[in-house]
Amino acid sequence: VRTPEEQKGCWNKVFGNQTEVYDYAGDLYKNRLAVIHIAGFFNDRHIRPLSKGGCDILENIIICHRDTNEEKADSFPHWTANGTRYIAVRVRGTRNEYEIYEQE
Repeated sequence: VRTPEEQKGCWNKVFGNQTEVYDYAGDLYKNRLAVIHIAGFFNDRHIRPLSKGGCDILENIIICHRDTNEEKADSFPHWTANGTRYIAVRVRGTRNEYEIYEQE
């Protein structure tokens, strides 16, 4: 579990000063991190779960809505969220960085 300061740093690195953002599954956040965190809607999720060999580093973190987080759970490299199937693919030349793609 990340501290609020760690979550704020993650949010700022990914989204900067944006006030409305979508997670990879299409869920909209209309508030900044402090409000989202307090309301319990914000989660950071390991793309490759620690239980499956993932690392606790920013390159392996995705910011997502609480519901998206619960749907993904510890699934890797395939999972379904909001009725869409996803796959995580390691970025070539890296050991712990992944990109998420929709599957058909």
